[in-house]
Amino acid sequence: MRYLFISTTFPDAANPARGTYNSALCRALAERHEVRVISPRMFTEVLLRQTSRTTPANIRDAGIRAEYPTYWYTPKFWQEYYGDQMWWSVRRLVDRTLKEFQPDAVLSYFAHPDGQVGLQAAQQMGIPSAVIVGGSDVLVLPNHPKRGQIVRRVLHETTRIITVSDGLREKCIELGCAPDAVRTIYQGVETDVFFQADKQAARAERNIPQDAEVLVWVGRMVSIKGLDLLIDAFQRVCAQRPQARLYLLGDGPSRQEVEQQAKRLGIEDKVTCIGSVGHDQIADWYRAADLCVLSSHSEGLPNVLRESLACGTPFVSTDVGSIREIADEKYSLLVQERDPQQFANAIEHGLQENYRDAAASFTPRTWNNCADEVQEMFGELFTQNQVTTQAAPLHSREKVAAGK
Repeated sequence: MRYLFISTTFPDAANPARGTYNSALCRALAERHEVRVISPRMFTEVLLRQTSRTTPANIRDAGIRAEYPTYWYTPKFWQEYYGDQMWWSVRRLVDRTLKEFQPDAVLSYFAHPDGQVGLQAAQQMGIPSAVIVGGSDVLVLPNHPKRGQIVRRVLHETTRIITVSDGLREKCIELGCAPDAVRTIYQGVETDVFFQADKQAARAERNIPQDAEVLVWVGRMVSIKGLDLLIDAFQRVCAQRPQARLYLLGDGPSRQEVEQQAKRLGIEDKVTCIGSVGHDQIADWYRAADLCVLSSHSEGLPNVLRESLACGTPFVSTDVGSIREIADEKYSLLVQERDPQQFANAIEHGLQENYRDAAASFTPRTWNNCADEVQEMFGELFTQNQVTTQAAPLHSREKVAAGK
């Protein structure tokens, strides 16, 4: 089969850690199929970096052609038109790709605007489409007074919806999607990157004290990640455990606030903002850590926690989204309330050696497992002759046939 993958969430040379889960899926699919990628880049980013097209080496080496057209849009205004604006920005590249590549199916990540563009491309060719929803696109965006209508339309009209957790699947069904059109396909872990290895060696390479109690956080520094809670809780941990150290891997608009908060609380010497880290380097940070921490207000099912476990490192997280689906009391703790003391207590409890011992027994799911299920899903559509050249999506036609 030939797959066209469309999403802004995909790595490039300047952002090697962006959307690595999407590149991992595409690489796994490319082992048995042909895959093309269109990953629009916001014009603000393009202007900042003075480049609009870059190809990350790992994707090129995998035989996947990835293109990065500039996405022109109206920042913060007319968000309901973001899909139309993205389509206008990339339509010529999409048209050329459809003619040259002639995909059998279109796969996209994030319902809006990316999913709308993927849906339009598929309808133009009369081929099936699937959108992978990751969290806020079905947990937050549907509440937007105007954008929410577009999100629902994309979800209702696309042929299939892939959710990364059962919790998100239930949310899609609550939004009116047909249950048989929504399938949970859990993400995988790159086991050739994320695996258990010597903690002391990982610390030595990063100049981390061997006797430190090390916490690692990974993500984009934005308000929804709730880093203020983490810093407040960590200050309480430091008061009891002077050897504690917190390393924040990632960047974003909240970074300055985080650094100022740490300074205000007098723990700036114990909190280190590392900045963006290459995907292949993150595993060593997990291996160097005693605990991975997450303090988000909202999540889908973040893969960073599974990657941490694959490296033998337990986690503490707020009990949000679908994290409970992979949490096990043997190697993880979930915090119910957004209370700094409760979070601090969970961190101190999670630093006990028995949690790390239990995490060592975790068996990760691979991206080949994930790709197999994506292939099976599309294969069922074709073998059952459920896909026609009509532009209308499968489950919409079923509703029409049923008189709904």
